Amino acid sequence: MAVTFRQLQYFLALAEELHFGRAAERLHISQPPLSASLKQLEHSLGFELMLRSNRMVRLTPAGAVFAEHARRILGQLGAAEAIAAQTAKGFVGTVKVAFVPSVLFNRLPPALKAFQEAYPEIELNLREMNTAQQVNDMMHHKIDVGFVHEVPLPEEIKQHKIETERLVCCLPRGHRLSGRTRIRLSELAGERVIVFSRELSANFYDRIAALLRAAEIEPYPHYHMQHWFTVVALVAQGMGVSLVPKSLATGNFANVTYVEIAERNAERQILLICRRDAAAETAKLFAQFVVSGNW
Repeated sequence: MAVTFRQLQYFLALAEELHFGRAAERLHISQPPLSASLKQLEHSLGFELMLRSNRMVRLTPAGAVFAEHARRILGQLGAAEAIAAQTAKGFVGTVKVAFVPSVLFNRLPPALKAFQEAYPEIELNLREMNTAQQVNDMMHHKIDVGFVHEVPLPEEIKQHKIETERLVCCLPRGHRLSGRTRIRLSELAGERVIVFSRELSANFYDRIAALLRAAEIEPYPHYHMQHWFTVVALVAQGMGVSLVPKSLATGNFANVTYVEIAERNAERQILLICRRDAAAETAKLFAQFVVSGNW
């Protein structure tokens, strides 16, 4: 029996809620059809997606992988429907898009270019700002879509994970560790580790600081930088080392090298955010276009 989109929708709701009652309520159905759908899906696939008992429901390793792909498939389907409908209407207008500077080295530029080519009548109003400013401006309807580091968000704002990016160690050329392919953070003991100012992005700063403190290293407190580019420029002058997003390694910064970090949790999430009650059709179209990844 072929897997249906309804089965994927039911399974994804259950994978996110990990509770049959809450998932059924979210889907506006009773629990028996939800259980039957999961059994049919597992039978079609030939392996278990979930382990359930009277006390708990959890994904199997195969179920976790399948959930990620199911989320992508449903997202692409929804985006394809919406984008086709908007194309048929011939939309014009403006989308106010904000972004943190570091995403300029990730997927944002090609996404912007592809959207402009697909919808030349829609103007993109681009604004560079930190994560906290974006959340505040979105709450006050000053921006439509934002690209931010992972943070707790108000209920009014929904998020889509765009990608997970590793952090790497940025070192001056000729540094004692620059010839290595991978290091542990504890090997930076005694170094001046430069981190951008906490007010720029408190959650991201705290994540980096926690990684360093787990290795018994404190961020250097006397530099107050506002941009990654300034941090890298200081490293290039031999004034310290830093942990930076891996995408910065694609930039043509002179006199620095980048080394992989061994710690598995040395990473960050990039999110697309928008208001749940967004009224502008052009903003919805832009968000769906980017999330679909079909560009």
